[in-house]
Amino acid sequence: MIQRHRAFWLLLALCASIALLILALMPAEKTLGQVIKIVYLHGALSRAGLLGFAAAGVAAGAYLVRPRPQIIRWAVALLVSGWSFWVAHFLVSMPATRLTWGPWIAWGEPRVAMTLQIAAAGLIVLGVSALLKEPRFTAIAIALLALTIAVMAARTGVLRHPLDPIGTSPSATLRFIYLLLLLPITASMFLIAWRLAVGPSRLEIAS
Repeated sequence: MIQRHRAFWLLLALCASIALLILALMPAEKTLGQVIKIVYLHGALSRAGLLGFAAAGVAAGAYLVRPRPQIIRWAVALLVSGWSFWVAHFLVSMPATRLTWGPWIAWGEPRVAMTLQIAAAGLIVLGVSALLKEPRFTAIAIALLALTIAVMAARTGVLRHPLDPIGTSPSATLRFIYLLLLLPITASMFLIAWRLAVGPSRLEIAS
């Protein structure tokens, strides 16, 4: 158990170190300058959060088909981890918004409203699940939440915020750097979910 605990922290520190190294070494962008690093971190955290929500939905669906305590623990752990990275992406977006647009939060931007709605919905699902401690309800709620998030992410438009500024960047170098950054951040999200699902202080929200 001690070895597992130590391995978790070592791997998490490794992922964080790799992400910080990539951000430190990546070149400035012609228009945004060094602010591009915050934008890339914001984007990677957002993708990791969405992956966490999606994985939680898959695990929840698997539980409904084959009810097993460890499956619902994974669903809840992935939801907690994905939600945490989603909230982190919003917090990181604030200085980027301030430095590029002026305000800390672009309240009129549809995807900002979507971000806050998803964060609130995830918190409600976690809170109600913790109170009820009913695995089947938790699985249904997580599956519906994941489906709703997927629909919202696909349908929500933009005003000033580019829909996919990194993916549509003309710079192949910047796209490659973003992929490199996304890997350790996504790995961190799944590492935290693993720790919550199988660690000594594992989540018991749905048990």
